[in-house]
Amino acid sequence: MNKPGNKAPTITDIARLAGVSSITVSRTFTDPDKVRAKTREKILRIAEEVDYVPNIFAQNIKTTLSPIIGIVTDDTFNQSYSYVIQQLCQHAESKGYSVMIFTTGGKRDSEVKAINTLVGYKVAGVVLSVISDTPDYDTSHLNIFRHSATKLIQFDRQFDTTLPAVYVNDERAGELIASVIKQKQYRHVLVIGGQEQSRITQARVTSICQNLPATTQVTHLYTDYRYDNAKEMIAAHFAVGERNYDAIVGVNGAISLAAHSVATTWSLSQVDFLSIDDIPNAEAFGFFYPSVVHDYKQWATIVAENLVAAIEGRPWQPRTVINGFLKNIR
Repeated sequence: MNKPGNKAPTITDIARLAGVSSITVSRTFTDPDKVRAKTREKILRIAEEVDYVPNIFAQNIKTTLSPIIGIVTDDTFNQSYSYVIQQLCQHAESKGYSVMIFTTGGKRDSEVKAINTLVGYKVAGVVLSVISDTPDYDTSHLNIFRHSATKLIQFDRQFDTTLPAVYVNDERAGELIASVIKQKQYRHVLVIGGQEQSRITQARVTSICQNLPATTQVTHLYTDYRYDNAKEMIAAHFAVGERNYDAIVGVNGAISLAAHSVATTWSLSQVDFLSIDDIPNAEAFGFFYPSVVHDYKQWATIVAENLVAAIEGRPWQPRTVINGFLKNIR
């Protein structure tokens, strides 16, 4: 369907393309059991093709956008996500907005449902950390933002590097970790990333390796950003592979925590640990390790202030990079 400018398709458009009445289209989204399966499937297929988002509000609603901000994240176990949620809730509520939170658990279907729900409610803004930042991740469900008045800020993981985002300087984080490896003169290092094709993992791993001398032997292990999955994959590596490392580097806090847990199980007491991002609550348990940390409060505040400013039409910074700093270097 040809859409002039950024005009979003309507129920009437869908009805015309499907050869049915507008009432039938409306029932497909509000009371699908009353629509024949074949007709319903046809309507849903056409709606997906033209990026149609049903407006679940009554048609006589007066306001264009609702005073709601949505947060969609993969996993709240991630410490940085927890900070952002907390800070955004406080900032949004002080400005008169309510917050809806969705965790997707690494499932695309859950991410699709969350996004469609928020845009369908015509929320004022969305903070989104996609479940995958690999180049082959199907992001077609996110095209609805291009035809919606809802403001979007990508947090951490990005599906489109041209859209608004607040994110970490991954190359700088890799450089800092490499400087510690050189300072400590480690000879054999295990670097554990998330998915191999993840843009964040590749940027951090590549930066680490590019800043190390050729005499440093680096073993790569690609796992998952989620703690439980990473722990299982690291354990499998140690069960059949090399365990004689001078140091182990995790590319985020959850992976680093998983590596430490597995190493403890295997009684690998001679290995040192390094991490990009904090290992959650590590110092409370007497575990101090060199790490590249980012000011989570600053990160969260920038996300919150930028999103509210964008919603309210005030000046804001569409893309902001956060630089890390070294901690616990001895």
